[in-house]
Amino acid sequence: MNKLILCFVMLLAVAQVQSYSFTSKEVKCHVCKATVQELEDAIAKEDANKKVDVSGFRLDAQGNSISKRVRYIKSEMFLTELMEKICEKMDDYLKATYKSNGKFALLKMIVNGQMNPDSSLVDFVQDGDLNKSLGHFCLEVLDDNEEIFLKAFQAEELGNDLDIKICSEQAKYCDEAPVQDEYDFGGREEL
Repeated sequence: MNKLILCFVMLLAVAQVQSYSFTSKEVKCHVCKATVQELEDAIAKEDANKKVDVSGFRLDAQGNSISKRVRYIKSEMFLTELMEKICEKMDDYLKATYKSNGKFALLKMIVNGQMNPDSSLVDFVQDGDLNKSLGHFCLEVLDDNEEIFLKAFQAEELGNDLDIKICSEQAKYCDEAPVQDEYDFGGREEL
């Protein structure tokens, strides 16, 4: 009789495990967006007015070295070093699906020093690799799109939809389109 109860309990446990299916493109989309957010957060912590000399070991006609001062947070050196370390932040994320609609999500566990309030809205996905693939996806996203990330983060203004511009429009991991500004009819009313 104990074996029958044990089998019943095991069947219940298996029945409670929900089947989640999502593609690697969906995971890469969310990893890309999380990477953009982590880069934006890391850049925001730096002094925006700090400048560095950037010299290409070039000389002018008089033999003087040519150097240029740029904002530190826009320098290729800073951004490259930041991108080399940013994928470690993926250890802070877990794969999940929303309870309401079953859509895939990548949830950062700690937000502003507290448990993410959205954690009650999702079911966490049991992952055989303990979500280590998120770091690998991050590295792949950055390796495949390094120039896109550099160019986007070196722009004078980052804009509001940077994740959509990088992850959807250029890297093509996501299918989202940027939010369109309302059309200005030039003072005329709509028909």
